[in-house]
Amino acid sequence: MSFTKNYVITAQGLTEINDSIYSDILQEQRSLKVFIPDTWKKDSTEKYEVIYLTDGEWVSELFPFIYKFAKGESFVPPVIMIAIPNKYINGINQRDRDFLPVHVADNAISGGADKFIAFLKNELIPYINKTYPVNGTNSLYGHSYGGLFSMYTFLTEPELFETCYATDPSFWWNNDYAIKLASERLGQITSERHLWIAGIESTYKGMGIDRMDTVLRQKAPANIYWKIGLFPNESHNSVRLKAIYDGLKFSYAGYPGNAIQFHPMNGILLKDKPATIFLIGGCPECHYTTDGSEPSNDSPKAGQMIFLKGPAELNIRSFLKGAKYSSSGKGNFELGEVMPAVTRPKKTAPGGLKYSYYEGTWDKMPDFKGLKPVAVGVADSTFNLDNMPRKENFACLFEGFMEANADGYYIFGLSSDDGSKFYLGQKLLIDNDGLHGGDAVKSFVLPLQKGFYPVRIEYFQKEGGRSFNLVYLAPGVMVTSPVQIPWKYLYHK
Repeated sequence: MSFTKNYVITAQGLTEINDSIYSDILQEQRSLKVFIPDTWKKDSTEKYEVIYLTDGEWVSELFPFIYKFAKGESFVPPVIMIAIPNKYINGINQRDRDFLPVHVADNAISGGADKFIAFLKNELIPYINKTYPVNGTNSLYGHSYGGLFSMYTFLTEPELFETCYATDPSFWWNNDYAIKLASERLGQITSERHLWIAGIESTYKGMGIDRMDTVLRQKAPANIYWKIGLFPNESHNSVRLKAIYDGLKFSYAGYPGNAIQFHPMNGILLKDKPATIFLIGGCPECHYTTDGSEPSNDSPKAGQMIFLKGPAELNIRSFLKGAKYSSSGKGNFELGEVMPAVTRPKKTAPGGLKYSYYEGTWDKMPDFKGLKPVAVGVADSTFNLDNMPRKENFACLFEGFMEANADGYYIFGLSSDDGSKFYLGQKLLIDNDGLHGGDAVKSFVLPLQKGFYPVRIEYFQKEGGRSFNLVYLAPGVMVTSPVQIPWKYLYHK
């Protein structure tokens, strides 16, 4: 798929395309502003949800800006946005014609909402589906009269949009027309749908939002996931900033739909001696199993901590009501024995590990046996990757011993940019090999006894950022956050 339209890369990191379509239904040309993720490539098979924006000339900067911020915080997925500017005829904005459901005497052009819905359904959406990389899931945003139109569309064509957003909508219009319609139509909606309504605390009664709230509470079926947000100290236009942001977070609750973060992720456990699993950031409405089966709402609920006995195949899944995305996480914990310690080797000194520095270009961890180091030294409290002779295309091997000063479970965590591996007592505990960024942490728990253990850490860096971080949580420590292994517990020959 390729685009022949003129386009620019916006400051929001989106590709903006100026497009248009002639509508036989409306008997006019309609301009469009199309925003697609700038990461999309023409040979890519990735497809995106679409958010259609009414009042496109007014929200084509605001909505993408807010969306981009929410995406930067990982609250929303990549999407395509279609901003539909209003039509002007003889200098008169035709939004009242397009957004108002029926004709009223005091507004000569009102009453064309059904035609505008038909334009969306039968012309615009099919054109967008044919022209751009979409996945078939659509949403609609509107403000003021546009919010009224969004709600009207939600009630009359519920299959058209999975989510409808209405910010400070004019539900008061025509003697609460939309509110009365909601009372009649809500019960007829059978598909799972999301509805976000936002208003201002001081005027929500005048806008009719309070009365729509009453109808939703009384008539909305369980398959409609709806929420009303009220914001203090805002104006009719300024409320859009917070309302769009909160509406996106509501609609995409549960995103990202990937692994639930918990540590340790894998490990070795002793019989009848449970270990503590920490859920990072909590996990609302999460349930878990320990036998490898898929969790359900009837499975035990996951709190901030899970006390786990081995052997266990931990499986965690979120069941957030109305969430489009379901996060999950899995970990394997084998039943084993305490790893035996050794006595302190002769001619070792505390304060760090021996390191060997190598130069070369790799996409995965090299075989250090066949390499000759360019430099050697001690990685102590002054060691820093930025001080290496090269910033890219190098590798380091760290070797020595770690002192365990108490018996019990030790949790190790490893993150790196690019690849790394961590061995303890000749056993590979954490494999973080390959080309990647440094955000993801892999972790492992195992029982140790008081004494010394051989340590080997492998690391390589190809291009871009460089980072390496090994942390642990020792038994008996009254903290739940891992720390770097104290230098006094690391020894080198």
